Amino acid sequence: MLSKDKKLEITKQIVGSDTFKNAPTSIAILKYLVQSNIEDRFLKESVIDIEFFGSNSDSEKNNPRVRVNIFNLRNKLKNYYEGEGANDLWQIKIDKGQYAVRFEKQNLKRKRISMPRYRRLIPYLLFSIALIALILSRLPASTPLLWQGFFKNEHSTNLFIGDAFGYGGKTASGLAGWTRDFSINSLDEYYAMLDQNPELKASTTPTEFFYSTRMAENATHDLARFFTKWDKDFEIKYATRTSFSDIKKGNTIYVGRFKDQKNFVYLFNEANPFFKINGKKVEFTGHASIADTIISTDSKGIELDYTVVSRMPGPNNTEQFLFFSDHDIGVMATVEYFTNADSITAFANKYLDGKPYFTAIYKTKGKERINLDLETIMVVPF
Repeated sequence: MLSKDKKLEITKQIVGSDTFKNAPTSIAILKYLVQSNIEDRFLKESVIDIEFFGSNSDSEKNNPRVRVNIFNLRNKLKNYYEGEGANDLWQIKIDKGQYAVRFEKQNLKRKRISMPRYRRLIPYLLFSIALIALILSRLPASTPLLWQGFFKNEHSTNLFIGDAFGYGGKTASGLAGWTRDFSINSLDEYYAMLDQNPELKASTTPTEFFYSTRMAENATHDLARFFTKWDKDFEIKYATRTSFSDIKKGNTIYVGRFKDQKNFVYLFNEANPFFKINGKKVEFTGHASIADTIISTDSKGIELDYTVVSRMPGPNNTEQFLFFSDHDIGVMATVEYFTNADSITAFANKYLDGKPYFTAIYKTKGKERINLDLETIMVVPF
């Protein structure tokens, strides 16, 4: 059995590697998991969410960030042991479906190859090297153009999920519970409601309970899979608990609704040279060759969704990728599209003409909140 000092020594070597040098979240989680292993503590998703992320277990039951970050860490370790750590005697493993780490000793003995046999293999080795070189020459030389700013600048990336606000009090059943009022979408609006209806002060209360839809889980999964492919990661945050100063600190990905997301609508309107979101309308003006127009995003149902996708420069030399829609299916469909390598390449070749930024509007059709068809309305690069 490994001693505590040996486990910490193994961990220190990993977190100091080039593989982990730009992954502060993966480093912190690995140290936490190793310490839990040393203390022989049982771990599950809810325990990590409370102890590591400091969340409320009751208010964030469907938060996917534990699974996403463990998934990222597992892939980081795999990349490390395929490269820098290939000759490490001990490896740290996180089995699929598990959250605890274990230490596994490797068998590093290698069979000796006689010189005559080795010489007979030289022509085959040379052929293999040439074949590999040919294959590598046909692979993409760099990350996709649309995501290069995220992957190459010095800023960390935050995924902001458009969640929904609610408050506590008696529900329709007469029992205490959580109420989602579509006209109340922030603490400021809640207190404004109390000013107009003072009789509700005794029967309602602000609460830490928020919710997000299936869109959050699907979009997070697609983005995590894509970022892992390029050996990158991101932090997950919730829009209703985010200030504008938080947004300015790093690269931003937003997935969620148009409605009542003032910070992200402001970002869109400030950085976009031609488009402005105004309520349930998107106004397009000022382009040299495309006529001014106004596009309504009011879908009036859940089987049709209008989506605005915008890749723009952010404040303080950061990058932004914003996905707005009224319902789940629009964001789900477009995030899936823009995290697919083939789709990204086809999109860039067809619309961008080498430009790094754009705004696009899509119409999505689907049933039971499953995207079935994505129709392009307009794409404007800049």
